[in-house]
Amino acid sequence: MNNSSNNASGRRGQTIGVDIGGTFTDTIVVDESGTVAIGKEQSTPPDFEQGFMNSLGSAAQRMGMSFGDLVGNADAIYHACTVGTNALVENRTAKVGLLTTRGTRDSIFIMQSGGRLWGMSPTEIAHVAAHRKPDPIVPKHLIAEIDERVAFDGEVIVQMDEEQCREAVRGLLAQGVETFAICLLWSVVNPDHEIALAEIVRDEAPHAFVTNSAEVSPRTGEYERTVATVINAAIGPAMATYLEALEGELSKAGYANPLHIMTCAGGVIEPGYARRLPILTMGSGPVAGVIGAGALARSAAASRGDSAALNVISGDMGGTTFDVGVIRAGQPLRRPTTRLGQYAYFVPTLDVRSIGAGGGSIVRYDEDRRSLAVGPQSAGARPGPVAYGRGGTEPTVTDAGLVLGYLNPDYFLGGEISLDVDAARDALARAGAPLGLGAEATAAAAARICDSQMADAIRVASVQQGYDPREHVLYAFGGGGPVHATGLARELGIRRIVMPLSDIAAGWSALGAASSEAVVIREMPALMDQPFDIDKVNRSWERLESEALAVMAGQGVPATDVRVQRFTDMRYSTQVHEVEVDAPDGVYDEAAIADLVDAFEQEYERLFGEGSSYAGAEHVMTSMRVRARASLGGFKLAESDGSGGTPTQKGERDVIFYERGIDPVRTPVYDGQALSPGMEIAGPAIVEFMDTTLVLRAETQRATVDPLGSVVVDL
Repeated sequence: MNNSSNNASGRRGQTIGVDIGGTFTDTIVVDESGTVAIGKEQSTPPDFEQGFMNSLGSAAQRMGMSFGDLVGNADAIYHACTVGTNALVENRTAKVGLLTTRGTRDSIFIMQSGGRLWGMSPTEIAHVAAHRKPDPIVPKHLIAEIDERVAFDGEVIVQMDEEQCREAVRGLLAQGVETFAICLLWSVVNPDHEIALAEIVRDEAPHAFVTNSAEVSPRTGEYERTVATVINAAIGPAMATYLEALEGELSKAGYANPLHIMTCAGGVIEPGYARRLPILTMGSGPVAGVIGAGALARSAAASRGDSAALNVISGDMGGTTFDVGVIRAGQPLRRPTTRLGQYAYFVPTLDVRSIGAGGGSIVRYDEDRRSLAVGPQSAGARPGPVAYGRGGTEPTVTDAGLVLGYLNPDYFLGGEISLDVDAARDALARAGAPLGLGAEATAAAAARICDSQMADAIRVASVQQGYDPREHVLYAFGGGGPVHATGLARELGIRRIVMPLSDIAAGWSALGAASSEAVVIREMPALMDQPFDIDKVNRSWERLESEALAVMAGQGVPATDVRVQRFTDMRYSTQVHEVEVDAPDGVYDEAAIADLVDAFEQEYERLFGEGSSYAGAEHVMTSMRVRARASLGGFKLAESDGSGGTPTQKGERDVIFYERGIDPVRTPVYDGQALSPGMEIAGPAIVEFMDTTLVLRAETQRATVDPLGSVVVDL
């Protein structure tokens, strides 16, 4: 079905959002009349720009227009991608040399306490003998120590030896180093030595990618700051190559307007910024989905006057991963620290948790556990599920959904791919044979396992942060989200599901990118014990806000369009773990400081329980940051009252709902493309769209199309 919006900001052409996932590349186009269209093609690693252009072509074809007209008339293109993440996962990164202060070489090898346990189950944590640190992100022989020293207050204790620096750079170049990461002690307070060292590197290696920790991660914490800088250096060349190729392809296609790159912080930046700090783009696809969910939740709440609609759990199930975000009062949760495997690094991001549970997740017999397992390994875009007939031999969650009757073999991606049911059934039977399970029983078990794993991911993202999932609406998107949403909600006790904008849910992250704002985050260490130095606090806010506005101005955003939010990281003086706190605006005085401390106490008790705060304990402010935002135009979704009517039934087919066993249930199948606002469908039912499928599992589940065009399922 089409969804329309009101034209905004005088747009004359299309607004385009593109999200590159591990399996599919999605395009969303909003034209000048407000009509929303979707394009979907398989991703093409490592040459992701091919999948990008193919997806644009798919959208143009579905809109009945030429590729040249679509791209040439576009006002702006917003892009979320996994290029940096894929480069790391697939080991296609540049060879990094690390330059660091003498005596601090081992900070990334020592890690932080508990780092080696990150991501482990309780059973694995209890098996102490099996604990291992991860492989080093840069080997010790590619780390050169520099003779220099800056004190914690920024005073230079030891001047940097330029000739020794040049010898260190030459030594790393002789070992084949392609990029340089510079992380010197206390450079977050005084970056002069890092800046000078970067100039020396550029003089010795003019074509090398060089990155400084003071720009990448200006916070105290040698380990996390070093990790961030090394990762930025490792993926820098891959991102630069990709953006150069993409901009070239777009230019040849006639596109002459801005390309906006999505970041993990929940906004967009221009390509030059993304080239310098490619680490900001990691995880941007899942983040874009959360941004879109938050925007739609705010619109729906305003329409209905329902504040409960502002509390959302987003579930994005693509071909490779399941990504979870939590939105409270219409705003996504954030966190100041990001993780890559067992490594932690300081880059502010929206709080999105991901697990290896997608349509391409492989179903297999686990010899060690003597049970069926689903994921985290994925068949990816190539070869893909067995049913694709492209060389895949291991069954996937998509194959299971096909055998269970959830998916139509003749209408997958609107009929663009014909699925082989027999091949999927044979592969599932082989996977279940060691357990004595046939194809249908294996498929049912795989679907239940997958749903349980995704439910656990939601619990981690919500319950462990003090939020009850039963008090939230589940926004289910991505190609697999609507297929599994009712099973997930049933397990979690969630009573309402939203499939955002119907078929557009399959490419929702692309729409989230297209609706994003420009976002710049600037931060600095505070290092203040209570009582806080009010003059220093005010000077720090002024500096951070000036820097953020300057970066915005460099991207063509005037200061009058920018909105700034303040945050601090605080802790009790006797603890090491920090809590991010919303900080008051304006010039600070004693009353503002008291408000800040009260905000910390309230957030602490929300996280750790009522009465958990420490009365009379001293407080420590460790970091300060500002988040500057500015709208870039965009569009506003329009409502339609709709006249209801009778949904179009396409037929019936046998469907297996695992909670009822493996006996098939004859189930009506409806045409999702023919739905309009006001229509209702009662379960059990299958609702087929071009790019996804909604599964209603029981008589108590009822789907209604709301005025915004979303399908709302009440359980």
